[in-house]
Amino acid sequence: MKWNVEVDIPGIGPRMLTVDQPSASDALEHTKSRVNDMFLQLPSGITSYTVAVFEPGHRTGDASVCAESITLVTATEPARG
Repeated sequence: MKWNVEVDIPGIGPRMLTVDQPSASDALEHTKSRVNDMFLQLPSGITSYTVAVFEPGHRTGDASVCAESITLVTATEPARG
């Protein structure tokens, strides 16, 4: 099934994608994995984003089927002393 997925990144804004996955939760997990991989490859400075999955054919104002807000955690090197 093709799900409409909105990825909202603070400072950049929302972007709509179409994700072909069997369920809404699969579409959510697939999108999170792709976005996280993208952020790991780029020194973007982005610390959070939101993913919302909508039924195919949804209209503005329709409720999402599932959504999640993700906070990115970056590792830092320990202080040397």
